[in-house]
Amino acid sequence: MINDILKQITTPGSIYDEIIDNIIQPRFDLKPELISEIAISFLENRVKVEEAYEKNYFKYYFINTVKNQIHSKTSSFHKNVRIKDNEYFENYGNMQDDTTIEEKIEFEERLELINNLYMKTKKSWFEATLWDEYFIKNKTYREIGSEYSINHCLVFHNVDKLKKEIRKKL
Repeated sequence: MINDILKQITTPGSIYDEIIDNIIQPRFDLKPELISEIAISFLENRVKVEEAYEKNYFKYYFINTVKNQIHSKTSSFHKNVRIKDNEYFENYGNMQDDTTIEEKIEFEERLELINNLYMKTKKSWFEATLWDEYFIKNKTYREIGSEYSINHCLVFHNVDKLKKEIRKKL
């Protein structure tokens, strides 16, 4: 049964393919790695996955799995893919031999576009503070929640809301 489930989630144009596209956008280039991490997770948790499928809540289970892989800084996707992907951005200030001028220009243009959209997005002081803590100071949702004595889910909800607003404007 697990093999049939994996075939369904890897079939282009399937509902699961669309779910991944909606959640991972605009970083479609990371989709193969994300699917790989999800497949490994499903194989390791075969019983839970098959139970979700048999009891007709697999779509919900799948959506949560994808969201957790992408948004959690402790997920296997983050550890194996996003950290490596983010090394380029973290080391941007260091002139690396393997980073082309075109890549640096493209990065600057993207950063400027996102920053401009962020500035044009209506947000409360609270949302702006959480955004700054998460993206600028690179803190986790739990670290922010502890620092401000609020639930980490509230932090996630507000940061995610602002990201969605910016994505709409893109």
